Amino acid sequence: MRWLRSPTGARPLPLISASEQQTGSSAASAWKTVKLPVGRILLPLVFLLLASLVSGSSAREPKAESLESGRSREVNGTAFGGGLEANPGALATTGPQAEQLTDWADVLELLPKDAAGGVDWVRAVKEGVIAPHPQLPSAPPPEAPFGLDSLAQVLNASGETPLLFDLKLFLEHDVKLVPKDARFFEVRFPHSSHLLWLNCSSCHPWILGKRGVGMEAILDGDYCGKCHGKVSFHPETGCSRCHVNLRYPQEELAQADLAEAGEDPVEATPELVERGRELYDTFCASCHGEEGDGTGDFARFMDPKPRDFTEGTYKFRTTESGSLPQDIDIYRTITSGVRKSSMPAWFALPGRDRWALVHYVKTFSEYFEEEEPEEPIEIPEPPPLNSELLALGAAVFAEMQCWDCHGSIGKGDGAAAGTLEDDWGLPIRPADFTKGVFKVGNTDRDIYRTVATGLDGTPMPSFGDILEEEQLWAVTYYVRSLAKEQKGFGMMGETRFPRVPSKMGMPAAVFPHWFHRIRFKCSACHPSIFRMERGSNPVSMDGIGSGEWCGRCHNGRIAWPAGFHTCNYCHR
Repeated sequence: MRWLRSPTGARPLPLISASEQQTGSSAASAWKTVKLPVGRILLPLVFLLLASLVSGSSAREPKAESLESGRSREVNGTAFGGGLEANPGALATTGPQAEQLTDWADVLELLPKDAAGGVDWVRAVKEGVIAPHPQLPSAPPPEAPFGLDSLAQVLNASGETPLLFDLKLFLEHDVKLVPKDARFFEVRFPHSSHLLWLNCSSCHPWILGKRGVGMEAILDGDYCGKCHGKVSFHPETGCSRCHVNLRYPQEELAQADLAEAGEDPVEATPELVERGRELYDTFCASCHGEEGDGTGDFARFMDPKPRDFTEGTYKFRTTESGSLPQDIDIYRTITSGVRKSSMPAWFALPGRDRWALVHYVKTFSEYFEEEEPEEPIEIPEPPPLNSELLALGAAVFAEMQCWDCHGSIGKGDGAAAGTLEDDWGLPIRPADFTKGVFKVGNTDRDIYRTVATGLDGTPMPSFGDILEEEQLWAVTYYVRSLAKEQKGFGMMGETRFPRVPSKMGMPAAVFPHWFHRIRFKCSACHPSIFRMERGSNPVSMDGIGSGEWCGRCHNGRIAWPAGFHTCNYCHR
């Protein structure tokens, strides 16, 4: 048996010789026979202990890494944003392009996006768009006590000959979590994706040391919510990222299902309504409330808020503005979900169950007993797209003053955008067409329907009684043309810390999280320097000046020094 020294030089690792592999007499044979997960964990520990006793070698101190600096931007005539060197104005000439940019919007253009349009940080690493370093350049990391981190590092050492044991079997896979009382909400946790950014100690045991944490705790910032909603995708709008049964269906499958449902709807019966009540209590009440009034336990975390069914007001309809929706309209929303919101797709439920929900949801409003919905509008076949139709669409967009809310190029940043409210007095933002993600359906017919019927309960009016058919298709195509390659609507690039500075009469401290994230893995700072928990990092200028917190790098040797002459770099 030969020996391979680990990257840290701490312990030599035994390797399987060719003869041992052929005869199966080595410990690898014993390893493969261990079936229970506990045995597979304990056996490597035994080998590791034996190896360390035999070697008796001391660990080498890894050298601090040298990193290129990024270009800074000017604030009041002074360089801000700095690189990693003492000269913050130096521009990186090597490495990923993202490290050579100084504005979050520019970096955001380069980062890959997920299906919902948010930043996919895992893909960014795997595709080489960014290459974050595992440690800060400020000082060699201290030799950590034996634990999960050192075990993972040693057992996953690279080499041409396969290691006798490694952790890939345990770490590089999805963990399947199935709640006993709600099996439909099965969760797939991508363990390997988190290992790209974190050490084991980043989460274990202080974040994940407790069990039975529910979704409300996560939305409130605990458990997975330590990061998600702050520096990763928002859990309240990312249900489909974890819950496999809540993923948005492929457009073709959704359209085929809706076509079949429209041709053969399921009529209401007492038994079906009762089935709908059971399903609603299980899947819907936590957001929409037991009485259907939009005040469920999770509602306080949602933006936009869950629909209040008692009002009988529905955004997404094929009927004229002010009318109740057709049953198929409610079925469509349940089936496809509402993207960029907390409403997931329930496509995984059987069609009959979705019809049961349709009929039960209608019982919350007396309007369905008092009146019938109007007939749906006719959506004609779309005409061929051409430059003349796009030009007409641009003219209609300007004439109808769509730019006042949606902005001149459709980014949702028009003059009136910040003043809009829905019928319940809650702030509401106009759609950003440039993201290429539309709430209920991404087909041209879906956009046409929204323009023609409007969105009841919002400032978006209907144009079906104002515009001709050709104009409606023209503005549909024009809105579609504004959509660029999917942009991120996820995390902001900067984090604000207003509480402590405000007590001292200073502007809030602004931390450019994006600038650091594209250069370092999360584990470089968390939790060894900063714990990922609000209120647990008593950062002070005295501490920074003494080399703690941000002062680990911002000392004038690695990055610009923190002091009175650089206050405006962060306090803006």
